[in-house]
Amino acid sequence: MTDTTIQNTNDLLGFLVTQAELRKDWFGFTQQKMTAITLSHEIAKNHADKMTPDEIVSYALELNEIIYQKIVRPTTRY
Repeated sequence: MTDTTIQNTNDLLGFLVTQAELRKDWFGFTQQKMTAITLSHEIAKNHADKMTPDEIVSYALELNEIIYQKIVRPTTRY
């Protein structure tokens, strides 16, 4: 297993694309955690004047769950 350094959203997207090509569980717990951390930082940079840190993290976690339920493992096909 190689180390992956995520420095920005482009790095994260590239990592997830690579994982999707290599693994069936490409959006597992580790990938969700990395996404939530990166997303939290991005939201904080853009909305720190409007949201508390707790609101930002809660939003990132909720968004990750929705992404997983509606995109990664959708129960309804569109």
